Amino acid sequence: MSDQKHFGMDIDMKMSLGNMITIGVLLATIIAGWSTFQADLTSAKAEIGKNAIRIERLETQSGDMKDRLTRIEVTLQNMSIQIDRAVRFLERSPREADPTQSP
Repeated sequence: MSDQKHFGMDIDMKMSLGNMITIGVLLATIIAGWSTFQADLTSAKAEIGKNAIRIERLETQSGDMKDRLTRIEVTLQNMSIQIDRAVRFLERSPREADPTQSP
């Protein structure tokens, strides 16, 4: 007796060629899907690694750029001070510039 009753239905428990083909196709599909998933996962991990390296490089370059801009700002401030001194010197009257001249 190979028939069983489940939920009020008669189920034939014999295995046919169609059942085996269906099981085989289902297993092949699961295995192919799993291998594709693993390949995609490996690829994603490699991309994440590349992006992490790129981000670190960009952060390093950003820090270098910040240092350069700070040095440029200090240089410009020093130049501004020197230009202000030169302008003040040139704006003085000739008498103030040369104390040896008498009034």
